[in-house]
Amino acid sequence: MTQTAPPLTPTPEAEHETWDAVVVGAGPGGLTTAAYLAANGKKVLVLEANQVVGGSTQVFRRVGNKFEFDVGTHYVGECGPGGRMQTALSGLSLTKRIDWLRQDPEGHCRIMIPGTTFHTPTGWNTYLERLIEAFPDEEAGLRRCVRILRIISAGEEPRRKAWNLLRWGLRPITTLMDACNLSADAQAVILAENGDYTWPPHRTPAVMHGGLLHHYLQAGAYYPRGGGQVIGAHLTDVIQTHGGTVRTKARVDRILIEEGRAVGVRLRSGEEIRADIVVAAGDYKKTWTELVGDEHLTRRLRKRLAGLEMTQPMFAVYVALDVDLRERDTPPLAWVWPNNDVDGYYREVAAGRCPEQMPVGISCPTAKDPDGTHSAPPGYSTLELVSWAPKEHAFWNVQTDPMEGAEYGRDEQYRKLKDELTERVLDTASLMIPDLRERMVFCEASTPMTQERFTLTSDGSCYGIAPLMRNLGPFRPRVTTHIPGLFLGGASTEHMFGINATIWGGMKTAGTILGRDLEQEVKDGAVFVDESKLTEITEDWDPLLASKPGSVIRRAARRRPAATA
Repeated sequence: MTQTAPPLTPTPEAEHETWDAVVVGAGPGGLTTAAYLAANGKKVLVLEANQVVGGSTQVFRRVGNKFEFDVGTHYVGECGPGGRMQTALSGLSLTKRIDWLRQDPEGHCRIMIPGTTFHTPTGWNTYLERLIEAFPDEEAGLRRCVRILRIISAGEEPRRKAWNLLRWGLRPITTLMDACNLSADAQAVILAENGDYTWPPHRTPAVMHGGLLHHYLQAGAYYPRGGGQVIGAHLTDVIQTHGGTVRTKARVDRILIEEGRAVGVRLRSGEEIRADIVVAAGDYKKTWTELVGDEHLTRRLRKRLAGLEMTQPMFAVYVALDVDLRERDTPPLAWVWPNNDVDGYYREVAAGRCPEQMPVGISCPTAKDPDGTHSAPPGYSTLELVSWAPKEHAFWNVQTDPMEGAEYGRDEQYRKLKDELTERVLDTASLMIPDLRERMVFCEASTPMTQERFTLTSDGSCYGIAPLMRNLGPFRPRVTTHIPGLFLGGASTEHMFGINATIWGGMKTAGTILGRDLEQEVKDGAVFVDESKLTEITEDWDPLLASKPGSVIRRAARRRPAATA
């Protein structure tokens, strides 16, 4: 039986304690900010509404802990030596504790569209060669398209970058591909992984999609050994072993503003916590509209929030199979499109409809991790199947706020629609795994309402504000705000979204608060964490239990339930 560490209950004295910094939201960005602040001598408190830290990097377990599923840790770029991930983690003494496993450089992701199977490799040159091999009649257009994407995203040919950025980078990716006379099939292959930011191609600047490709092409794709929960567990350990505190089940109701300055927060329970610095590392839109309040907003910010669009939310299906997919030719990662109309699917979803044929991203943590035992016992596999669906509550027949409870989940129409979309996702996934349904021993789905409920995000979005040109580069929200003492963190800030970017951004946000260039200090060899203080990691250490901070964390976090067949 799993032992769960209870949330830390504050003593009467602690309720009146003043902190150097309070971080609202324990996603990877918030935790990294808190870890760097704590490691640099600041007294830090992290408040998380959920019962487990990690945000979209967290996991959950089912069937008596037999199966474990990643919520959002599927594949991450720039995790090799010298990459941004290793840089950010090195200052916290976590480069060995969080072990990034490189996926197959010959093809870390399989892309399937009708009539074409493509393996995304490491390296722009190999990528171009593979595209030409798949579409030999389009060589000239492919060379031109890839060259432009490479220049505007990878910074190659510096003298040509500015011109190409102005000429093509700020225009939609579809405009560039059309100008290169690429076929619908070739475009679909190039666009297939855009589920990593869930935004329609005809509204996505070419520089944005080029940046996504470069993120993986430059040095490959990675996955953390032991699953996504190790990220939140180790960051939490840094915080709590260096004088900070992490509290779960502590939902913030208001950021306190006095005389124009942020001075702390108030929880739903009514408890007020004072701090010199407040870092809002959750949803950008809700931070301003709900936690800060309209009376403290500038006219310009009100206007921006009124027209702010969020990326499309996910619909996910979690499956366990009674077969080890490592014994087959099943790839650890894949994007399967039942047709080549990538943009058309987004148009349907944006109109509040969900087409019969749904694209699916397939992630198999069992196959990504050589040990594979964290997600399933021997002879089994787990799959995370992700697509996206309408965000509107009316589409799901949800009448109440999902953030206030799970009553919507009992609605008959909601359950029926959820089951219908689950079957559509399974249909698409079966194009790659034909006997999927026959080998399936567990299946559970989550909707945009689920995401909204557990992560408190606007429209259930997991990638934050939409990657429109007005939200990129110099136009993206800064971590500093017009309110002294209030800083921002997370996916919607200038440091961008995704696991790598939010962890990197957490380091940068902490540097902004401290008034120091932590990035350069770390690159120069600075390590701020005393590794001897960190919790000893034994064979039975359980990252999920360690991510539920409580008064018995030092004792209970070492126990990990064994998965049994």
